Amino acid sequence: MPGQPSQYAAPQQGAPSQAYGQYGVATAPAPLPTFRSWQPGIVALRPLSFGDFLSAPFKAMRFNRSVVLGGPLLFTLLATALSVTALWLLFNDPQLGLTSVTSVGTSIQASTVIVGLLAMVSTLLASVLSSAIVAPGVARAVLGERITLRTAWDQVRAKFGHILLLYVVTTVALGVVIVLAAIPLFYGIGSNEAVWMVLGIVLVLVILGPATFVVAMIMGLAQPIIVLEQIGAFAALGRAWRLVKGRFWWSVLIVFVSSTLIYIATAMLQGGGQMFAMLGLAVAPEGSAIQLIVFFVIYGLAIVVALVVTYAYMGSLFTLLYTDMRMRHEGFDLDLARAAEARSRR
Repeated sequence: MPGQPSQYAAPQQGAPSQAYGQYGVATAPAPLPTFRSWQPGIVALRPLSFGDFLSAPFKAMRFNRSVVLGGPLLFTLLATALSVTALWLLFNDPQLGLTSVTSVGTSIQASTVIVGLLAMVSTLLASVLSSAIVAPGVARAVLGERITLRTAWDQVRAKFGHILLLYVVTTVALGVVIVLAAIPLFYGIGSNEAVWMVLGIVLVLVILGPATFVVAMIMGLAQPIIVLEQIGAFAALGRAWRLVKGRFWWSVLIVFVSSTLIYIATAMLQGGGQMFAMLGLAVAPEGSAIQLIVFFVIYGLAIVVALVVTYAYMGSLFTLLYTDMRMRHEGFDLDLARAAEARSRR
């Protein structure tokens, strides 16, 4: 099954293809898959090329829309609805008086604070869960199978605690690295020495970017491992590191180029949404609540679309990267081809 550890060892070069049953008794070799089983889904069952990583996530979005796009859309809509509600309460809070030019607000209502906190938590959960729920849909799309959103959610829900633990562990690890890099900066500020300040700033700038990228890559690779293999957070981190060894810089290049391209595309999308939102403000009656509604609806819609595309694309990318690593290290392409062949013979 996609995502489960391989039960077939890679055959040695020159050795006959023969399977062994229980207690080492030789059995008949498993039938070789036919040529039709080598591309049952969105990609050919072979180690993926650079171009495959750029295009296959879009194929996954089209092939299994209900999971790859529907899952992130559901979580993002809930988080955006709470965020927009929090902003609306903030602007219309009578104690804060942001919309009144004569009011001098010195406090804020408890309901505004509560909804704001809920919006922050929901945004965090949407970011974590949207990438995780994509993994089952993409894994099945590799085999040419579609699953429902409920099936994908059942897999994510079973390891919900470990997914959150993964996020906490990687965030803490990144924070520790940043603090260690900033020690010279703190020392320079305390002692008022410019040399230590400059050294600290350089270390933070040099370490912050690469450390953030590496941690995000390992976390992104560990997420589909937790969901597909149903293992814990620490076991997934160890497995992710073992899989990426030997292909580290290749993986860095793939993730860097893909994330850069999707960031540029979504930034343009959000910029267009902001421009149309400003046009909506100009058209709507001045000084009315319709202006706020028009702005938040148009701009909020642009943000939702940008986030959904980002979560779906990056979640698909890391699942495909995980699949590619297993093909290269564990002969997972043979397992997938056998599974596709067995399904076609039913």
